Amino acid sequence: MTAPTTGTLWDSIIQRSAEERERVRAGRSTVTRAELEPELTPFGILRWYLHNDLSGPVAHALYFCELEIPPGSRSGLLRHQGGIVHLVVEGKGFTRFDDAEHEWEKRDVVALPVRPRGVVFQHVNNGTGPARMVMSWPNLDSAIGPEGGVAMEVLEPAPEYLAAHHS
Repeated sequence: MTAPTTGTLWDSIIQRSAEERERVRAGRSTVTRAELEPELTPFGILRWYLHNDLSGPVAHALYFCELEIPPGSRSGLLRHQGGIVHLVVEGKGFTRFDDAEHEWEKRDVVALPVRPRGVVFQHVNNGTGPARMVMSWPNLDSAIGPEGGVAMEVLEPAPEYLAAHHS
C-alpha cells in the first residue's frame, strides 16, 4: 500500500469521512421502482435500489435489488456466500437449493444461509405472469471483499441474458 500523495494516511481517512458525510447529506432516503432502469445480467433482470456504485441513496450498508423472472423462465444459477434474503412481491415458483425445490408465492420469504463454501441456487418462475422478488444481503465489501469469502459466479446464465448476448 502506498501513502496518499498529499498528507498522511490519517488525512486520507478524514477526507473520505468528509466526502461520505456530504454524499449522505445530499443523498435520498427514498427510491421508487418507477425510477429504476432494468439491467439485464447473467443472473437475470435486476433493478437496483441500493448498491455501492449508486451515489443517490444514502444507505450503502446493504445491497438491495429486485429480480424479475418472466413467465416460464429462471434466474441464472448462482454461487454466493449466502446470507441473502428474498421477499416475493409477485408471482409464484420455486428455488432450487440443497438438491430440493422449495416452492414460493407472493409474500413468501426465501432466506439462504451463509456457508463456508457458499450456496448454489436458482429461482424458477412456474406461474403465468412475471415473478418479482426483492433481495438483499449485507454489503461487507470493505471488510471481506465483494465476494464475501467465496467466489461469486453465475454458473449458468439466465435465458434472457443468453438470448441477448449469444445471438
